[in-house]
Amino acid sequence: MKVAKQYYLLPLFLILQIVLLHTSGCTKEYSYEWEAFVPAPRDTVVPPKPEFPLCSLCKVGAPLQEGKWSFKTGNSFLCGEITDGIITSDKSAFTFFGPSACSEDSGLVITAYPAPVTLETDMFNLTITKTAFFYYDHNATYNIFISRPATPFTVTIQSYISATGIATGTFNGTVYKANGEIAHIDEGKFKVKLHQ
Repeated sequence: MKVAKQYYLLPLFLILQIVLLHTSGCTKEYSYEWEAFVPAPRDTVVPPKPEFPLCSLCKVGAPLQEGKWSFKTGNSFLCGEITDGIITSDKSAFTFFGPSACSEDSGLVITAYPAPVTLETDMFNLTITKTAFFYYDHNATYNIFISRPATPFTVTIQSYISATGIATGTFNGTVYKANGEIAHIDEGKFKVKLHQ
């Protein structure tokens, strides 16, 4: 009978040890987890993270060169090269496009319709509201950003010299992400040689 009592006490002793270990471990975890819920001091300002990775090739304020584009969105600054700029045969519209400097899988496409004005002579400070803007990703089903006809997006030709085909300008406006959220394109710049 004495042997049988020892077998009953052993499981009871093991259960008691497990309960004690578990209880002391929970208290420590609880106090650590509670620190994560304590709000930061109100005077601490945490800037939002850029939507896109920082790119050392894109420098804010750098002078724009021919065959280049750039723009800001949120806290991100993107730039790239223009691989082609095409003007329609009747000179009523133009488009240009090219990849991002830091990601060849993404890039920019802008099309502008200045009608009733045509690009047959030199132009200065011409604001165009009939535009299409795409910031694409070759690896995704949807564009990263896309403008919509009912939402304001403008392209301004600061100068267009018909003899050289060089157009320098700016762009900005509201665009949509693939998930339908609104984003803003600011301080867009381009310098492109247009040809037919």
